[in-house]
This record gives sequence, C-alpha cells and structure tokens, in this order.
Amino acid sequence: MQSQLVISAIAPNRPGIANEITSLVAYCGCNIQESKMKAMGSTFSLVLMASGEWNSLAKLEHVLPSKAASMGMTTMIQRTDAELSKAKGLPYRVKFFTRDNPGIANDITAYFADKDINIEQMSCDTFLAQQTNSPIAEIKLTISVPLTVNISNLRSSFDDFCHKTNLDASFEPITT
Repeated sequence: MQSQLVISAIAPNRPGIANEITSLVAYCGCNIQESKMKAMGSTFSLVLMASGEWNSLAKLEHVLPSKAASMGMTTMIQRTDAELSKAKGLPYRVKFFTRDNPGIANDITAYFADKDINIEQMSCDTFLAQQTNSPIAEIKLTISVPLTVNISNLRSSFDDFCHKTNLDASFEPITT
C-alpha cells in the first residue's frame, strides 16, 4: 500500500510557482492525489496530498524544505494513512449565500459540529454586491451525514437554523 504525505504551504504569489511545486513532486517520484492551490491577495496558498512508495515520499520530505526556502515558502508536512474503507455517511453539498458578517463561518461550522456531522470540505468567498456594494459571502460545504441521522429531522433543523441566522442556503445530496 502506498503512503501519503500532506503538504501545506504559503509563499509570495508569482507566475510559475504552482509548476515548481508540481515539478518537485514529480521529480521525487510521487503523484498528486488531491490539491487545492489559490492566490489569496499577494500570497499563494497550497494544500496538497502526494502519494508514493515510502522512499519517494522520504525523498520529497528531504528535498522540500530547502526548495521551499529558496522560493520564500513556508511549509508544513505530515504523513497520513490511506483512508480506511469504513462506512462513511451520506454525502451532501451545502451552499450558503448571505450578507457577510464576522462569525458567520463559525456559526455554520458550530451547527454541524453540534449535530456530529463531519465537514469534509469547505470554501468561503466574499465579494461586493454590484447593486449595493455590500459584502456578500458564499460558503460551500461538503458534509458527511452519519447513516444514523434522520434526514427529514436534519432538514427541518437546518431550515430553522437558516431562518434564525438569516441565511439563504441549499442542502442537496451528492449523487455523482
């Protein structure tokens, strides 16, 4: 079984930086299983999971710190186990659209934590509404609903939560 390595990094953004990282992963004999890369202001951010034989990952762990330093990049590296074929929950996509305000992401994550529902993925984007110039937040989640949870009751609770916090939201199963 192949090992996996999770890399988290930030660096000054510039053209070619994503290629430098992917080239380094390939040079070490590893494969990118999953990644999220994004320019955030003048900063490049990355979370990447590489897989490979133990010696390939060891090479990447050894080479990355010096390469990262030469790129002005700060990194964190951690080995991880392949996900076991455990009975996961039902996958749902949840999307929120609301006027942005401090703490809204915390309210949303607290709601799902209180329900013991795992957030598998989350993205938050903000922008100014064209008509009003008001800050708008769009928050997207992929969640895993435990098989023991009654979906009808969860939907009702979710609707109440959205009503109380003035959130426009959708809650749909992921079918593909």
